[in-house]
Amino acid sequence: MTTPVSPAPPRPGGIERWVAAHPVAVDVLLVLVYLVVTAGQLLSFSAFDREPLGSTALLVAGVVVGALRRRVPLLAFLVAAVAAVLAIGVLLPPAVLLVVATVVTRVGVRTAWVLSGATVVVLAVVGGVVLRDPTRAVFAAVVLLVGMVLGLWIRTRRAYVQALVELADRVRAEQEQRAAAAVEDERARIAREMHDVVAHGLSVMVRLADGADAIAAQDPERSRDAVRRIGSVGRDSLADMRRVLGVLRNGEGHGVDPGLPMQPQPGVADLGQLVADQRAAGLPVVLRSEDAGALPESLATSVYRIVQECLTNASRYAVDVTSVDVDVRREGPRVVVVVQDDGRARGPMPSQGTGRGLTGLRERAALYDGDVEAGPVTPHGWRVSVTLRAEGDA
Repeated sequence: MTTPVSPAPPRPGGIERWVAAHPVAVDVLLVLVYLVVTAGQLLSFSAFDREPLGSTALLVAGVVVGALRRRVPLLAFLVAAVAAVLAIGVLLPPAVLLVVATVVTRVGVRTAWVLSGATVVVLAVVGGVVLRDPTRAVFAAVVLLVGMVLGLWIRTRRAYVQALVELADRVRAEQEQRAAAAVEDERARIAREMHDVVAHGLSVMVRLADGADAIAAQDPERSRDAVRRIGSVGRDSLADMRRVLGVLRNGEGHGVDPGLPMQPQPGVADLGQLVADQRAAGLPVVLRSEDAGALPESLATSVYRIVQECLTNASRYAVDVTSVDVDVRREGPRVVVVVQDDGRARGPMPSQGTGRGLTGLRERAALYDGDVEAGPVTPHGWRVSVTLRAEGDA
């Protein structure tokens, strides 16, 4: 099963994408709109006749600000402020709002407040003292401040939206990473199960086949019984492998194949059958598990797989085995599994082979805050001791 991933955050629409991709065209459009609106207002109030300098300053300022607001926003703000001072005798057009707002979005907030405050003071002095018309000074100051507030609002909203998009992207990336990690963990678990199922089944079948061949002439009945047991072990292993492959094949969120029979995972109670199969294959196993007590299902399955892997290794790597002792016991909050044989090495020992068996043991032990000790014993034999946490959070 995969972890659900949140949908991607909404992205800018077509107009917003076009604006972001064509900054020069946007600046030209803003300048044209400003010139048309401002010139129309100035002509309607006959401002060119009364205040030619202020009117011209407003028009020129719009072009300069449009050209500089992205490259040198601080200079563009100063040009807009000077134009506002020169045009104080003229009815300051609302188009100045747009000019100031677009400049404020490009400079620092503290800088914008300082420059705007200084400009308002100059407007008040020029309008109230020089022109003796405080009404115009107040109006110009209000237009300037409203433009600045509008610019700050646009700036804050843009930063807020960008932060939300980045946060959503980060959360989505983390969810995808967690989902990928969950898939990898599940596949690693399935690989461990496949290794345990296939290795155990094949090792038992090989030993049974060798035994059947060895006694075929002397005891045909026992030989046929061994052959029948080969078929039984093979069918059981094949059924287990089909279940594991069914989970792997349908692991992308589609569930397990409903055609596969659903059976509980093996546990401590199934160790008797496991030992019986190994005994039938010629491995003299002695089991002691009365002290294990009741274990959680997942932990009991791990104990079963650990014993299974240890017996498989004993069957594959040891010869002249006279006893294999399996001890599963409870020691306070922990479960201890000890498997020891007295056989001699046949070829490389498990630690010198592929390493997958011991790696699987360590991975299973790590799930329960446990550890694995494996190595030869004197005078000969092999011992594996696994300790697992049976209580608390694993």
